[in-house]
Amino acid sequence: MEIFHNLKKQITFIINPISGGIRKDQFPSLIGRLIDRNRFDVEINFTRSAAHNLELAEQAVTQKKDVVVAVGGDGTINNIAKFLVNTPIIFGIVPQGSGNGLARHLHIPIDNVKALSLINQLNFRTIDTGMANEHFFVNVAGAGFDAHVSHMFAEAPKRGFWSYAKITLNEFARYKPRLYKINIDGQNLVLPAFIVCVANGSQYGNNAYIAPDAKLSDGLLDISIMKPFGIHQMPFIGASLFLKKFSQSPHIYYNKGSNITIIRPEAEVFNIDGEPVEMEKDIHIRIIPSSLHIIVPTKAQEHMY
Repeated sequence: MEIFHNLKKQITFIINPISGGIRKDQFPSLIGRLIDRNRFDVEINFTRSAAHNLELAEQAVTQKKDVVVAVGGDGTINNIAKFLVNTPIIFGIVPQGSGNGLARHLHIPIDNVKALSLINQLNFRTIDTGMANEHFFVNVAGAGFDAHVSHMFAEAPKRGFWSYAKITLNEFARYKPRLYKINIDGQNLVLPAFIVCVANGSQYGNNAYIAPDAKLSDGLLDISIMKPFGIHQMPFIGASLFLKKFSQSPHIYYNKGSNITIIRPEAEVFNIDGEPVEMEKDIHIRIIPSSLHIIVPTKAQEHMY
């Protein structure tokens, strides 16, 4: 056993060079300076495309790496984590996206130096993940306005919080609520909604808490349904997102479950970890309990899990 503990861990960094609109040319030297070479044998890869991202993640699993680190945003995290589910591989995050929803929920530092230093500690928890039809997610999935905005944001020339906020404001008046049929662990709902969000983590990103009560290892998903509301109420609802009071709003239906079915009027875009995906009108969502080992701060709050 002592020999095993003295073996170096094989760690692979998968870097998205364009996530969050941030250049990452200096990342290899930063990794070389901060990652403990007495503990890790380091491999560094830059992605050339989303498909290459998937290829690199699959390759890391095939090569039986001990640790795989995503350097990127929520989309990059999704594309890597899906291959690590139900494996012994430990997942690390250096957040470099526009929103960084999962990283913020886990209190992973946004600062590069602190995030890389956290990797050295190799302190990890095991969290739940989810599936929406055949699509994996680790943080949030949903239908409605958030999916529409994610689609517009994906096509925007600029990334970042202000670009996202501008699109949200511009599209709000144009978007029409849909009528949804929703089943949550056998409970049926039929209602018009602006957003139907199924959350494993608590926030979209940038500390906008769509599911403030969500825990990542309770075996449940949190469902936030935003009912239609007047434009004059938007500032109050927007404020509730950032004050962790979204679930308390009279315009929100909030629940928890492990199996959720969402039936929409027609097939359209769906939000998978902040990325727009064209999906069928009927969406079945299920939890994958205790399925991903992820590096977190040692002093992170217990209730976050």
